[in-house]
Amino acid sequence: MSITVRSIFEMLSVELWREIFEYFTTNELWFSFRGLNRKIDAILNQTTLHLNFKKKDNYCYFMKNILPLINVNNVRSLKFEKANEIQHFFSKYSFNLFVQLRLLSLDFMYSFNDNSFIFWNQLSSLKYLQFLNIMIWTNSIPDNCIEEKEFLIRSIFNNDYCPSLKSLIIHVPSRQKGMPINPPLMSVTKTTNIKYLWIDSLVFSDLIKLLPGLQNVQSLRTKDEYCYNKFNAQQLKMTFTMPLLLKCIQLNLTLLDDKTFEHVEYFLRHTSNLKDLFLWGWYHLLDARKWEILLSVYCLKSIKFELVCTGHIGDDNFHQAIDDFEQTCKTIPFWLERNVTITDDEDYSGHDYRDDVVVRFNIKKVRFSSELSFRIT
Repeated sequence: MSITVRSIFEMLSVELWREIFEYFTTNELWFSFRGLNRKIDAILNQTTLHLNFKKKDNYCYFMKNILPLINVNNVRSLKFEKANEIQHFFSKYSFNLFVQLRLLSLDFMYSFNDNSFIFWNQLSSLKYLQFLNIMIWTNSIPDNCIEEKEFLIRSIFNNDYCPSLKSLIIHVPSRQKGMPINPPLMSVTKTTNIKYLWIDSLVFSDLIKLLPGLQNVQSLRTKDEYCYNKFNAQQLKMTFTMPLLLKCIQLNLTLLDDKTFEHVEYFLRHTSNLKDLFLWGWYHLLDARKWEILLSVYCLKSIKFELVCTGHIGDDNFHQAIDDFEQTCKTIPFWLERNVTITDDEDYSGHDYRDDVVVRFNIKKVRFSSELSFRIT
């Protein structure tokens, strides 16, 4: 190396080197800069690392050439999307080594089929983790997908795993049990830091138990899971004492056919500051006057509303409910002011024997169009 180049390297500050390193992946950093001189090596040894194995051909090179050289305590994020890589990586390294981890994304993994949940118990060491994304796929029947999902929910909300979490996504595709979490989920008494929550499906009674811990949530998304133990309207009235989700501005709920307007009202009472509401239910929720009341009372700040209602193809009651909704919207100022649209050509259900109708309004767009029209005229 020439004297000139060496002197330039020595002149650059540590802060500037760290800023430069932010533009490189971990593989690029070690391949391009490692071994240039002692100063750069020392900076690399203290650089926070974000390991993204979703990129093609990253994993093998990293495991062979880089991982043995790095200080794993500097790793701040881990992203995987291949089940074999997840299994291989964590067979060699436990979560206990990554105590400074802030983000963990396991986008495609299979159940460990371990009734003692040894792997998931390691999450208790991740005190600073802020973003957790887990998608567990099934590759054999029976497996422990649902049990692992339930263990995760209990651990985070009842046992204080990952207390710094701000975002939590747990997804187990196409698997439902039809019963509450077992052993039972205890009603949450401590408010978590979670601001974004997406759990693919939950029994209604378990979702209600989580609410006291979700007082910082700004976006909530889940699907109502069928349960043999029904949660009726009278029980809903008994469980409501005060609104808990006052910071929630985005709510995405999918409800089953046994859920009524009382269940919808229960959630809207908790979320009086909503701006964006998406709800998917069955056609008995197609009642324009009831929706006018609910939205007028509980959703005064609502800007965007989307209601998807499903019914069986050829069901006269379903088609009559659509007609009634459309006719009512034409006469009520509430709906006219919001320029509501009703479409029945979008296949949300993905079933040959079902059909969907979608009711939408977006006040932002309506206002923008009005302002634009005013300026043009």
